[in-house]
Parts: sequence; structure tokens; C-alpha cells
Amino acid sequence: MKKSTKGSIAAAAAAVLLMGGAGSLAYWSDSADVDGGSVTAGSLDLSNMTCAPTWTEGADTDVQLIVPGDTITKQCTGTITMTGDHISADVTLDDASVATAEAAFNLPATAGDAVDITAGLTGGGTVSSSGPISVTITVDWPYGSVADNDAQGVSTSALDDLVINAVQADPHP
Repeated sequence: MKKSTKGSIAAAAAAVLLMGGAGSLAYWSDSADVDGGSVTAGSLDLSNMTCAPTWTEGADTDVQLIVPGDTITKQCTGTITMTGDHISADVTLDDASVATAEAAFNLPATAGDAVDITAGLTGGGTVSSSGPISVTITVDWPYGSVADNDAQGVSTSALDDLVINAVQADPHP
């Protein structure tokens, strides 16, 4: 036989032996159950939200007709109940309800003078314990450069559909 043929046979035999040996490794293993203890999920509940019947601007406590240049506010109160070892919450307006309300004011012709609707905890910050909360909703309609009458008489009933959310804050940012 030629040396190259003998070498090829030897290499093939070595490969077969190596592959056969790889499947014959043996070892022992074991497992045991773990006692998970008693852990339950906490909770977050926002309830009893009521808002002042009127909007205010400065000393005017009963704003009925909003015009460009106004910044009006409304106070809302409620109760937040949180259970959990590391729980806190951010209280804000629901994005979809804000978009709907802003759209009532922000007609394409008045886009340069866009109404901005925001809300936050009175005094700011994040709620870190259960109890009463106070939220200030703000509608800011800047006085701008667009001189048209398209926004006159715009229905502001969408402000009645604003939704306040309480969302758990990241406990370990």
C-alpha cells in the first residue's frame, strides 16, 4: 500500500475512535427541591379621584372661556394605596387622553400656538407611601404669532375626558 493511503486509513480510524469516545463519557448528577417560602405580589390602586368643579387662573377661580395667553389649572384629589416592600408611583395624565384633549385646541392652522396639557403631583415628586394625593392639571395655551380665528369656539369638552394614571416607578433604577 502507498504511504498516503495508509495515512488516510489511519486518520479515518482515529476520527472514528474519537467520535466513539465522545459519547461514552459518564458522570453522576442529582437535584433537590427548593422551599420557595411565602412571597406574594403587591398592589397599586388609585381611587376616589375627584376634581374641582372649575378651572382657575390666578385670582380667577371660575374660568369659563379660555383664550390664547391663558394658563389654567384644576386641582384633583384622590387616594393611592400601594402594597409592596419597594413600591412608589408616578402620577401623570394618560397620554391618549391628553392627545385627544390637545387635538381639540391644536387645529392645523394654530399648530404654532399649540396647547400643552400636563399634570403632576401638587408639590412634585413621586408618591412613596399610601394615602391622599393631590394632582394639578395645567392647560397652557400660549399667546402666539398665528393671527387667525380658527380656534374660536373650539369645544373644550375633551378636557372632561382626561385620565389620571398611577404607574409604579422603577424600584431599582
